[in-house]
Amino acid sequence: MNSAQKFAWSNLIIIAITITLSGTITLLFTPHHGIPLMGLLGFLGISSAVFRKKRRQGGTNFDERDRLIYERSLTAAHSVFWPFFVAACMLPWLAFRSSGSAPVYVLPMILGGGGVIAVVVQSLAILIQYGRGPKEKNHE
Repeated sequence: MNSAQKFAWSNLIIIAITITLSGTITLLFTPHHGIPLMGLLGFLGISSAVFRKKRRQGGTNFDERDRLIYERSLTAAHSVFWPFFVAACMLPWLAFRSSGSAPVYVLPMILGGGGVIAVVVQSLAILIQYGRGPKEKNHE
């Protein structure tokens, strides 16, 4: 497993743990109590430093195939993020337009949800693309 795959798996594990803990607290108490646990998503930022590929003598950190996989995964993430974001911004307007205001906790949920969806799609795209390509033993 190369560093990009480790990075993708770590992102998915961090998101799964965060959603599980936040969802459990939300179900036990109220939605307001589960939102602070979303701060655990901050660990997504350190996974790229932890799984950074070590440069071998005369080697490269990122070859052409790795770069293409990364670019395709970003394209997939953006392709899913923007329709979600537009829908997530319009649904509160449709739901709360009769009262004229939406609860404040809806806004960070939209932002966090969009970020989580983008990272999940990017990570899955990385894993899928590496899984269907040629199997190379020295690709670490």
